[in-house]
Amino acid sequence: MEEKDNRLSQWKRLSGGSFLIALGLLLGFGIYQYKQKLNYRQYLQNRFQESFYEATTYVDNMENLFTKVRLTKSPDQSAPLFAQIWREASSAQDNLAELPYDHNTISKALKFLSQASDFSFSMTNKAIEGFELDEEDWKKVDQLKKYAKILSDELNKIKQEVNDGKRIDWEEIESEGEKRLAKGNTKAITGSFSEISKQFEDIPTLIYDGPFSDHIERMEPRMTRNKKKISKEEGKKVVEEFIGKDKVKSIKQTGETDTKVEHTIPVYSYQVVLRDQDEPTISIDVTQHGGLVLWMLNYTEKESTEEKLSLEEARKKAEKFLEERNYPNMKASYYEKVDGTVVINFAPYENKVIMYPDLIKVKVAMDDGEIIGFESLGYIMMHHDRKLPEIKITEEEARDKITKDFKVQQVNMAVIPLESKREVLCYEFKGEFDNQLFLIYINAESGKQEKILQILQSKNAVLTK
Repeated sequence: MEEKDNRLSQWKRLSGGSFLIALGLLLGFGIYQYKQKLNYRQYLQNRFQESFYEATTYVDNMENLFTKVRLTKSPDQSAPLFAQIWREASSAQDNLAELPYDHNTISKALKFLSQASDFSFSMTNKAIEGFELDEEDWKKVDQLKKYAKILSDELNKIKQEVNDGKRIDWEEIESEGEKRLAKGNTKAITGSFSEISKQFEDIPTLIYDGPFSDHIERMEPRMTRNKKKISKEEGKKVVEEFIGKDKVKSIKQTGETDTKVEHTIPVYSYQVVLRDQDEPTISIDVTQHGGLVLWMLNYTEKESTEEKLSLEEARKKAEKFLEERNYPNMKASYYEKVDGTVVINFAPYENKVIMYPDLIKVKVAMDDGEIIGFESLGYIMMHHDRKLPEIKITEEEARDKITKDFKVQQVNMAVIPLESKREVLCYEFKGEFDNQLFLIYINAESGKQEKILQILQSKNAVLTK
């Protein structure tokens, strides 16, 4: 009996020990999971912080470069500076867009950066062609310089607050910031962009030869002209079809453009929660007339920016995406790679003619080929059934308009927009001169040389392809 009691007591001690071990393992696993969650949150905080600091640096550089441009006298002096501004503005825009603010909060700053980037690209081309900036161009440089300084000053104020010990809580901004602003709470969270939005309320109209030019927006959109106005619910269906029914958990309409405001494309704005997400990660605008997607951005934070796809594979992913959404026969032109993504510009290719005014931009993740951005302003504004003029000179006659030293590699027919937005049908000669690539456009009716563009290449970008 005593031996039995001893065995029972020993079994209880062993059972108790096993329970304690199991409990210890469970608690250890829970602590591990908790630490992993904290580490991930810290990673996101660091990522947002890095994007903010990089955006600030790029904007600072823009202000400095615009000042330098003001000191140039000839096209060969201004061209490299405008090329640098193009890169800095584009990088600033990408980093600013990564911050966890609602799109409406920073939309004016993002639009300014888009315009600054595209204007600089346009001026680079103009300088490369040997044309000096005129009085209107210099006025635009001064406007952009002024607003680059405003944005730089405001970003550096926030940066100084951080240096003084006021931590930016990006998670709080993401979850609570917009709610507080919506309630009219004037107590700004550290790092709020509300003051920047106010400063950019009065930014003047900027007109230049580029896809983000305000005078494109002031034109009547051809694709929505005389089209039926859709309802908000019909807009949701457009969003669902565009994103993919199998991917969408919920769609919330968040706003709409005032149709009485002149020179705007009336849209419905939506936010989308994907099936594998708990919070909205996609913003998208749909035109109220015709139900066309104007703009889409998936701002999900990716854990990796490793480039597993080639540019050719990314291009094919973008082409398939466009074809499935009724944008067939699109031809890729220039592209830019940033932080594991590539933005590719497409134009319709109809009857063996490239329609450059009708641009669509597609952003592709280089790790898995997911389409994370889309913009069709040029297409909605300019696309229509064109009656092309009669070709009055042959390819050989057009070739004779170009110096013999230019080694032609490829010839296309293309419709191109002039600065006035008048369209002309041209022979597009792609070739090499002095170990550099150029595009030369010869008017197919008159034989006039309309444009010469240098193909600017770098490790991560080709402006025309």
